[in-house]
Amino acid sequence: MRRLKKAGLTLLISSVLVSSSVLHTFADQTASSPVITEVIPVGTDSASIEATAEFQESLGPGQFALPPEPVVSPGNPIPEPEISEVPTESTEAAGQPVIIAPDAPSVPEETVQETAQPPMDESGPLSVPKRVPRLQTQILLRDALQWSSPFVNDQPITVEDNSFSSISTYLEGIHGDLLYRTYSTAAGWSNWAMNGQQTDLIDGWPLVEAIQFRFSGPVADQYDIYYTASLSDKSYTSWAKNGMTCGAMNQGIVMTGFRLMFVEKGTDPQLDLSRPVFAAHADGVQYVDGVLRYIHGADGSNYTGWGWVGDDRYYFKDSYPVTGWQYIDGFKYYFGEDGKMWADVEPLIGTAGPFMIKINKEMNCLTVYAQDGANGFIIPVKSFLVSTGEDTPLGTFYTPEKYRWRLMIHDLWTQYATRLGSGLRILMHSIIYDAPDPYTVWASTYNNLGIARSAGCIRLTTADAKWIYDYCAVGTAVEVYNSPIPGPFNRPTIAYEIPFEQRWDPTDVSTTPEGIEASRQAILVKFGY
Repeated sequence: MRRLKKAGLTLLISSVLVSSSVLHTFADQTASSPVITEVIPVGTDSASIEATAEFQESLGPGQFALPPEPVVSPGNPIPEPEISEVPTESTEAAGQPVIIAPDAPSVPEETVQETAQPPMDESGPLSVPKRVPRLQTQILLRDALQWSSPFVNDQPITVEDNSFSSISTYLEGIHGDLLYRTYSTAAGWSNWAMNGQQTDLIDGWPLVEAIQFRFSGPVADQYDIYYTASLSDKSYTSWAKNGMTCGAMNQGIVMTGFRLMFVEKGTDPQLDLSRPVFAAHADGVQYVDGVLRYIHGADGSNYTGWGWVGDDRYYFKDSYPVTGWQYIDGFKYYFGEDGKMWADVEPLIGTAGPFMIKINKEMNCLTVYAQDGANGFIIPVKSFLVSTGEDTPLGTFYTPEKYRWRLMIHDLWTQYATRLGSGLRILMHSIIYDAPDPYTVWASTYNNLGIARSAGCIRLTTADAKWIYDYCAVGTAVEVYNSPIPGPFNRPTIAYEIPFEQRWDPTDVSTTPEGIEASRQAILVKFGY
């Protein structure tokens, strides 16, 4: 019965995750059509009707209604059944004390163990369906003071001659994140928004002049994103791609619309990329005389601030990337000799600690901090993708105890559990298992980390839960807060989707090649392969 409920829940999650439509490519402005990939519908089994999806309100300021169709995103998670600890003295494998905590399944991120097998390409119980993104975009019309109707995938995004002050684009149908931001001469670049968030609004609602879009995580491994803009002087830009600037900068003109398109990696859609931005200079990170620079497109001046190339992040001072340890925005970051910011500095500082943990409940992101002497815990060490829930409490807590394996209600188990605070029924722990056996994991809880909503606990991949269990001593401070900004690092994603029938967490170091192969063979035999 438990397995049937699991199947029903996961089919529901998959049915929300995967769009039932097929991407339509542009009929114009392309010399040839990109490769179109058919979506494989998932979640049509009647068992999926057992569960009901409940969605939170949108992430933007309360006076605006964001896209009417709820979508899976950091702010619109899928609720999962409540899973709590069983308060019996026979539940703790390591003989540690038994306490109580509510919780639901968890999932992955971080380093993929060398012994883990990647998803199989061929059909069968250990295959992964081909996923295709679905983009739903709305723009905030300044004159009308309201959001436009939704535009899906490659539909031209414009409403007559109106201009707009903010963007909201949902990504669904595939694992990973869509990030985007807007530019105006008055405000500069907004913060990056993600998966349905609206881009920043400031006083006066300046009109959008330029945009940037980029994918992160599994979707970025499979697809490129392209975009082109229409401008208030009736002109059009060429196409931009994967984080490039598109639109106009300091030209006295604003965007009146734009168009998005995604194309499979390795496919050349033969689009014109010659002039994506009308500006005094090419904008952003670029090589000038063989040296990496960031030039401000508005006037060609030197630039100081953050810059991105895909998921690689840099900080520029007077146009040149910094290296080594740097104090920026109240944090202490490390940049390699190539200028790239390190999103994991454990190799530099070790694991001796002490550490502090901060959990951004709104963005399902956990960041570990190390102490910088008298400056306090301002060194971001690494970040983990998590799933939290409505009952996850806000505030500062101190961890009182840990558990190697933890029995939950419905005879389900978690690994590497750390209690959030004394007397709290909330744990930080791994994804969900059927038994205290690393070859009984729920693959759905891995795949939907950061998407599914817990009953209050903080769920992580097994490897991430183990890192906290191993290196964050009892008494570690944990701050839980809400912010639309993930933290000092980008929000992590899962490394890749694993097959629904897979029974091991690819991050779990307690698995072995022999154990994985035995589990694979058992699954294949079960399904007649």
